[in-house]
Amino acid sequence: MKGLVYIIDQTDFEILKLLGENSRIQWKEIGQKIHMTGQAVGNRIRRLEDLGVIEQYTIAINQIKLGKIITAFVTLFVTTANHQEFQNFFQKEEGISEVHRTSGEGCYLLKTHFASNEELDNFLGQLLQYGNYRVNLSIGKLK
Repeated sequence: MKGLVYIIDQTDFEILKLLGENSRIQWKEIGQKIHMTGQAVGNRIRRLEDLGVIEQYTIAINQIKLGKIITAFVTLFVTTANHQEFQNFFQKEEGISEVHRTSGEGCYLLKTHFASNEELDNFLGQLLQYGNYRVNLSIGKLK
C-alpha cells in the first residue's frame, strides 16, 4: 500500500458528519440520507477505518445530568522542565475530560467538570504543585 494515495470525497465527509452526530446510526439510515445503499455505506466506513480516518466510536456524556454543573477550561503553566509528574496526575484525575498540549500561552489546556465551586477550588489547589494556572468558566455549550 506504500505510495498509494487515498482520496476522501464529499460522500465520505457526509458519512463522517453523520457518524459524528450519532455513532450508533444504522448504515441503512445513513444511506437513505446520502442516497446510497446501506452496504455501500458499510464499505466506505470500513475503508475509512482501514485508512485510520475513523479511529474509534465514542459517546457524548451530559455532564450536567451527572451533577457536574461547572465546566472550566484551565490553562496550566508548568514551572518545571519535567512534565511527567503532571502527566501521571491527569491520568488519574476524574474531573479532567480532556488534556491538550499547547503552544503559545501555557503548556496544557484542560477541560474539566465539577459538581461545585468547592470541588473546582480543591482541584486548583492540587494543580499548584505543578505550576500556575488560568481558569475560564464555560457559560454554555454552543456546539
